[in-house]
Amino acid sequence: MPVISPNAFAPSAANDAAAPVAATLREKVRRLERAHSAQRAGQQAVPLGVPAIDALLPSNGLLTGALHEIEAGSSPSGRVASHDGAALGFAAHMLGRFGTLRPNGTLLWCRRPFGASDALPHAAALAAWFDPARLLMVTVRRDEDLFWAMEEGLRSGMAAVLGETRATDLVAGRRLSLAAEKSGVPALLLRGQPAPPQSVCTTRWRVASANTHSTPGLNDVGAPRWRTELRRNRFGAPSVSETPTWLLEWNDEAHCLSVVPQAFHGSTRESDARAFESRLVG
Repeated sequence: MPVISPNAFAPSAANDAAAPVAATLREKVRRLERAHSAQRAGQQAVPLGVPAIDALLPSNGLLTGALHEIEAGSSPSGRVASHDGAALGFAAHMLGRFGTLRPNGTLLWCRRPFGASDALPHAAALAAWFDPARLLMVTVRRDEDLFWAMEEGLRSGMAAVLGETRATDLVAGRRLSLAAEKSGVPALLLRGQPAPPQSVCTTRWRVASANTHSTPGLNDVGAPRWRTELRRNRFGAPSVSETPTWLLEWNDEAHCLSVVPQAFHGSTRESDARAFESRLVG
């Protein structure tokens, strides 16, 4: 009587080696299918203006007709500020980039204040990213009213819509995502505190203030720096287990963001670092 060893049914070493390759191929097919779906939906891509980041985004930019989330991260001191200027500045930058598609369109900003110290964004500061005259500011008392105002703004043909809230509502997020997709208008959610992850957004960013770089020997204040994490990229390049991180610096004279070279470490891709170094050499 023949004896069959249990090892006969174990997967071979060749199959073990092929498993990562198969997973990579499935991931590539998934991204191509989703990117094609986004193109069929008529979504455009607006570059963020940072080549190292745009290279990871679908069609090298932020998709319109989609929901994007920005949340505040912890500062160098380890705490999350009640009203982090870095997350707000990054959201304003994204709002301004989306606004370039319709230079004369209205930018809707909906917000729910939290306490007397939660003041309106300063118009002079917002002017670094877009003309404050284009801004329509809506202040509400309830989160339900904020989500309703955002939906109405998406349906009424605004250039872009931003909502500033701490609420986490999966149903409201789905409604905003569908309204943005149907209208082709980008929707942004700005959260002053980290929130539980939701699958309805196309991209999710965590932005925190970083230490600035001062001129040696001088007591000057350096350019603003933001530690930026791309925590979700639905149609783009990063895999599920990867969280690309950059140290960004804002140039107030050129009105642009750039990657600080020292930020190329950890989860940031080595290929991006090499590309950056090659540009420096060239």
